[in-house]
Amino acid sequence: MKHIILLVAILFVGCSKEPKEMEAVLFERSGQWITNDDYSDFFFFNRKVYNGPAYLLHRNGKKKEEGNLKNGYKSGTWTGWDKEGNKKYSGPYEYGMEQGSWTGFHINGKKKYEGDFDKGFQIGKWTYYNDQGKKTLEEIYFVCDEKCEEEHSPRECHRKGKVKQSKEF
Repeated sequence: MKHIILLVAILFVGCSKEPKEMEAVLFERSGQWITNDDYSDFFFFNRKVYNGPAYLLHRNGKKKEEGNLKNGYKSGTWTGWDKEGNKKYSGPYEYGMEQGSWTGFHINGKKKYEGDFDKGFQIGKWTYYNDQGKKTLEEIYFVCDEKCEEEHSPRECHRKGKVKQSKEF
């Protein structure tokens, strides 16, 4: 029983990480965050990428962004705040690029926008709201289907992220 408790304690202490202030202890290179311990001016030698919770701060010391880094890239859900501490946006990253459903917020906490990203490009339907929560704009962004993929593969689609249709309310 003592061995099990000891093992659980070691795993808990070894696996739990305190969030790191990214700009204080990490270096960003080509969208990848590298630990300070192994930093070198020669990019070839930067092998130690950071994995775990991290955050960025505004100049006033309040949190700007918070989330996880995986293999040095922003990964999973990240949340952003303005300089006064109001929630600004929330959404997932994959390999350092926006991926999936994102939501933005006005200073009063009401929804500002919602929509989807694919590899950092806006896709599909995006809806924008005023600070009273009333829908003001709806935009449809180009989505590359299988036929489109075949036309330009292996390059990224040049139409991705472009507005296909827009409607004001």
